[in-house]
Amino acid sequence: MSAPRQPQPRAGSGASRPLLPPARAMALPRGLGLLLLLALGGPGAAITIPPEYGLHELLQPPELTEQPPEQLVVFPSDDVVLKCAATGNPPVQYRWMREDQPFLPEEHPGVTVAPGAGTLVINATLAGRLQGRYRCFAANALGTALSLETRVIAENTPQWPKEKVTPVEVEEGDPVVLPCDPPKSAVPPKIYWLNSRIVHIAQDARVSMGQDGFLYFANALVGDSHPDYICHAHYLGPRTIIQKEPLDLRVAPSNSVQSRRPQLVVPRDPQPRHVALRGGTLVLECIAEGLPTPAVRWQRLNGPLPPGRASLENFNKTLRLRAVEEADDGEYECVAENSQGQARRSHHVTVEAAPYWVRHPQSGVFGPGETARLDCLVEGKPRPRVTWRLNGVPIEEVPGAGRRAVRDGALVLSRLEPNDTLVAQCEAHNHHGRLLANAFIYVVELPVKILTPDETPYAVVENRTVFLHCRAFGAPAPTVEWLTPGLEPALQDDRAFVFTNGTLRLGPAVRGDGGPFTCRAHNAHSNASVIAHLDVKAATRIEVPPQSTTAKKGETVTFRCVAAFDPGLAPRGLEWRRDGRLLRETADSDKYSLTGDTLTVAGVDYADQGTFSCRAWTLLDAVEAEAQLRVVGRPGPVRELQVLEVGERQVRLTWTPGDEHNSPVEKFVVEEEEGIFTPGRFVERLTVPGEQPWAPLTLSPYGRYRFRVLAANAYGRGEPSAPSAPISTPPAAPERNPGGVKGEGNETNNLVITWQPLAPGEWNAAEVRYRVQWRPLEPALGRWREETVGGPPVVVGGTPTFSPYEIRVQAVNDAGKGPEPPVIVGYSGEDLPLVYPENVGVEILNSTSVRVRWSLVGAPRDLRGHLRGFRVLYWREGWVGERARRQAPLAPPGGHPGVLTVPGEASGVLLGGLRPWSRYRLQVVVFNGRGDGPPSDEIHFDTPEGVPGPPEELHVERVGETTLALEWKRPRHPNGILTGFLLQYHQVNQTEGGLPDEISFPAETLNTTLGRLAPRGRYRFALRALTRLGPGPPLLRQGSLLPEPVLPVLGRVVVGEVGEDFTVLHWTLAHPQANIEFEVQYMSKTTPPAAKESWQTSGHANSSLGLYRLGDLRPGTSYRVQFVGHNHSGHPVAFWESEVQTNGTLVPSPAGGFATEGWFIGFVSAVVLLLLLLLILCFIKRSKGGKYSVKDKEDTQVDSEARPMKDETFGEYSDGEEKASGSSGRSLGATGAALGSDDSLAGYGGSADVQFNEDGSFIGQYSGARGTAAGSSGPASPSAAPPLD
Repeated sequence: MSAPRQPQPRAGSGASRPLLPPARAMALPRGLGLLLLLALGGPGAAITIPPEYGLHELLQPPELTEQPPEQLVVFPSDDVVLKCAATGNPPVQYRWMREDQPFLPEEHPGVTVAPGAGTLVINATLAGRLQGRYRCFAANALGTALSLETRVIAENTPQWPKEKVTPVEVEEGDPVVLPCDPPKSAVPPKIYWLNSRIVHIAQDARVSMGQDGFLYFANALVGDSHPDYICHAHYLGPRTIIQKEPLDLRVAPSNSVQSRRPQLVVPRDPQPRHVALRGGTLVLECIAEGLPTPAVRWQRLNGPLPPGRASLENFNKTLRLRAVEEADDGEYECVAENSQGQARRSHHVTVEAAPYWVRHPQSGVFGPGETARLDCLVEGKPRPRVTWRLNGVPIEEVPGAGRRAVRDGALVLSRLEPNDTLVAQCEAHNHHGRLLANAFIYVVELPVKILTPDETPYAVVENRTVFLHCRAFGAPAPTVEWLTPGLEPALQDDRAFVFTNGTLRLGPAVRGDGGPFTCRAHNAHSNASVIAHLDVKAATRIEVPPQSTTAKKGETVTFRCVAAFDPGLAPRGLEWRRDGRLLRETADSDKYSLTGDTLTVAGVDYADQGTFSCRAWTLLDAVEAEAQLRVVGRPGPVRELQVLEVGERQVRLTWTPGDEHNSPVEKFVVEEEEGIFTPGRFVERLTVPGEQPWAPLTLSPYGRYRFRVLAANAYGRGEPSAPSAPISTPPAAPERNPGGVKGEGNETNNLVITWQPLAPGEWNAAEVRYRVQWRPLEPALGRWREETVGGPPVVVGGTPTFSPYEIRVQAVNDAGKGPEPPVIVGYSGEDLPLVYPENVGVEILNSTSVRVRWSLVGAPRDLRGHLRGFRVLYWREGWVGERARRQAPLAPPGGHPGVLTVPGEASGVLLGGLRPWSRYRLQVVVFNGRGDGPPSDEIHFDTPEGVPGPPEELHVERVGETTLALEWKRPRHPNGILTGFLLQYHQVNQTEGGLPDEISFPAETLNTTLGRLAPRGRYRFALRALTRLGPGPPLLRQGSLLPEPVLPVLGRVVVGEVGEDFTVLHWTLAHPQANIEFEVQYMSKTTPPAAKESWQTSGHANSSLGLYRLGDLRPGTSYRVQFVGHNHSGHPVAFWESEVQTNGTLVPSPAGGFATEGWFIGFVSAVVLLLLLLLILCFIKRSKGGKYSVKDKEDTQVDSEARPMKDETFGEYSDGEEKASGSSGRSLGATGAALGSDDSLAGYGGSADVQFNEDGSFIGQYSGARGTAAGSSGPASPSAAPPLD
């Protein structure tokens, strides 16, 4: 036997219960067992024979696969075809009933039944005689199935009856109705209005066709007059189009056309009522006449129109409601209105329903002794009447009512027996329609068989629920029992539950649950058992979940997720998702990078924020952890920027804030563009708080303004909004005058008036001018003079020197003048002062500082300008006692002095930075804006003795294992009479805190030797010079008794890379040692070793580098290479030698070069001849030319040597010894050089910033070219001088 065919459910036919899916050897999802319980539980549960049970040639009750429609309309040319087909085993037999009586086709010629099926075919000639109600019965030995009752209607081809058509005559503006009235048919025709040219009549709100096919004119126009308004009816069944006689519409013009209020022509019933069927379409119509043409609108009085299902058609005259529901009951009103009034009509709608299924009966297979339940739950309005048939016979007429009952519309058959197999019919009907369903009850006896494979393995992770399957089948249904690995009933454990389909649910599972579980199934006839093996694994867990993070736009974010898996579970993996979407790396994008347990999101944007989850999975379980990514950044641009004028030159900006990007807006910045003077440049105008999306602005006259707004938060300013629409303001008089008005002369007899011009935005017009006024204040107030100019300056000539003037500057334009300007006092040009400081005195404070005092006694007018300050000029003339010892001349007056500028009305200043034990002279001048006045009388003073400078040099040399030799030079700046030297020293690595050793030396001692020092020790030395005032700053040096390495100690030397013209040498050091430089020499092996001069030096190498590239070699040649250092005596010593061979082939040099070529010899001869000719011409010219002036040459030499004296560098004193020897004193040339050295005064200038060189000499504004002090002790020359003692 074979399993029964499973037809798809359809209206009017039964449907078999779907087969259960085969069991899988794995844990089921939680809840699937509950679904199986609901599907198979209950008193009327049917049996579905699974295919794997292995039954063949199973009998099957009949099931209809085709049946005729409820109504069939045929026309004279059509045969009547009533389809009826069914499946079943044994084969199905068919019979027909007509008008509730048996219909035998063989008794009616022209009636046939299709071979192998029950389809009934009636010839077209018999259709009219055999029309009526038909029903098909399909039966076999297991039962009878019943089709729906169908009604056959035979119609003739429709024809329009002949009628007399009279013209329709109306006046202009009257309503018109053109009737159609096509022949009636069971299938209503489609109506069209056309003219004789088969062109559709144009329809609009004035002219339209109703649902009845009539053509309605709300008001007639003269242009509507036509003799050929033709109504066409299209019948789909007979595929025929018929037309009415043409209608002649005549519209007479009228001079008395009057407007009128609307009147409803359709519906004609004043209170129309409609019955709509559930699931069908409801059409409501309102057609009105009136002048002007009325407009129609619809409304529902008891609620809104159903959205999505209601539509307006035919120029709003038709309301169509699709898929009608019971809630659509109510009152719908149409309103037709024009300028003259309204007309209303309410449509009362009642929704009813033809019978429809809530639950239809399902066929099933049952075992003996079971109870079968066939549900037949039907709804409809009015409530349908439900009747039952068994094998096509009304249930009341079938015997054996003791084991069956009808309860709540369901047929229940209890204690089934094998001969209870049947086909039941449930039929429901009301006056809107009927339903019919067939369902069979098949009673069978089958032995128990477990369909789940034996020895099926199952795996589950701990703390999860596992489902062990035991799918058993038999009739009657078998009982299933489960045993644990200890052969105890599984249901003794509270964690276990057995579903009706035999599946064992066990959970939460623990590691000790593993082992073989036994399933046993049995019924009254047989039993069977299988084994299920359960393995419990460790659960997957996430040990380090990803962390939520907040990142700035453009940053790179990394999430980390560490998971732990059971070692025995494979495959397994870790996957990442964003908002539920799986993330993968792609070749065309580096947005996401997955490496091990990390996810990297590069260049995050706002679209990247969301929930990122990592999912660790195996075949048995999966765990997830989530993290939130929040992207912050600058806010987005604002939207909908608007400018509202609220007054004269007053506007108000409003806008809608953009996206905050997860950071609240702190402020809005309003930027402004002035399009007349600064087009294209937006400048910041003002800021408003972040919670204020508006800003008031006051605009300047004569401007064309545009604005834009940008938002700012903690991460910066966002992009600006689109610029606003431009707004312009009219011109006006200036609102302010220029600032910075000044009057001062640049010559002694003029006055220059300047000011800061107004910015273009302050002009308030296309251009601005300036009205400049001035008048003198002395000797008496003069009259105002003025000049109007476009900009500064205004130069007033012929003014007295340094006279006061009143000045005012006013802005004017074409619209008027600015406000009254303030009066400013300015002065005409200044001249050099005529006064000089008097009572100049010097107070010695210390060896480097003095206080200078003075007074200004002259009349203020002799300043001839504003007093700007004083300058102190001073010259250093040499060391104290130097003139007496050497009879050195005074420094010449014209030398560059040191300058100290004192601003303002001062009467003294502190002069610092002087050289101790030095002779100085000093003068003071007053200065104004024009320059310096005459100097004061000279003041001479000497600075006292000070501490000396550091010794100039200190050399430390190792002369033995415990002896160091020290040698030094005197200080360059003794700053007094040297009394000796103080040497302090201590060993570097001694414990801190100990006192250093000290040795004093006389002033004449310049070297010493220190013995009995620590061998290999390192010492720090501090040497100071002494005067009567104490020691000076030290000169620090270090010395060491470690012997200096002279030759490096190499460990291993190898030849590395070798080329055609080079080789690379590598070496290692035998032990850590200082870096030592040595030479790399080489020579060809063809040179005899004794020929020392044949070694060539390639270059120098450092021992710490470890490699050297020896280049410029010849290919294919052998060389000797050696490393050469120097011993303690400085003599070269070779400490390594080896041989190397270059690659390639030696190419011999040609025997002759280009020097032997003939062309080269000719070229050289021509050049020699040309040079000889030139020499002869020069000699002739020299013989015929002017004289050679010996005097000019001598003068040139004299001028060169005497040039220092042209600057009046030397004074009136000189010393004969200085002329004779540079070692005993200074010559004239030496003096000149010294004045240009560090010992000379730097320069002469007006800066108040006093700076000094390291040696104490002054650097000032008046400095010129400096000389350079030489350290030579040889004979003096004009360009070199010995250092000062």
